[in-house]
This record gives sequence, structure tokens and C-alpha cells, in this order.
Amino acid sequence: MYVCICNDVKEKQIKAAIASGVDTLDGLKNTLDVATCCGCCEPMVNDYLDEHHTMMADTALIEQLAYAV
Repeated sequence: MYVCICNDVKEKQIKAAIASGVDTLDGLKNTLDVATCCGCCEPMVNDYLDEHHTMMADTALIEQLAYAV
């Protein structure tokens, strides 16, 4: 699915970049040119980033709780 039509960026590319460690909007802008033209895709890109950060925080909490037991 296309997320950034202006720069021909797909959801798969964004998720791959996030998984490889590019986990900020500025980083994705620099890497993929996403959200650098009209900006209509920026909310969706931020949703992907929020989802990633939430997952990482949940994983960290689970790891901490595992050691507390």
C-alpha cells in the first residue's frame, strides 16, 4: 500500500526502515523522503512510529517483569 504518493513510498518500505533502526520522523524523511512534499502522509507515518515505540516499550516492560519474578 502506498503511504507517500508524492515520493512513491510504500508501507512495507516504512516498516522495514523502522525495523532497521530508523525510528524517528526526521530519520524517515532523510532515509525515504517520506512526508517531505505535501505532508498528507505524515499522520500515517507517525502512527507507524507510535505503534513501533509502543511495542518497544511493552517489550522492555515484559523483560523487566520477567527479571522481577
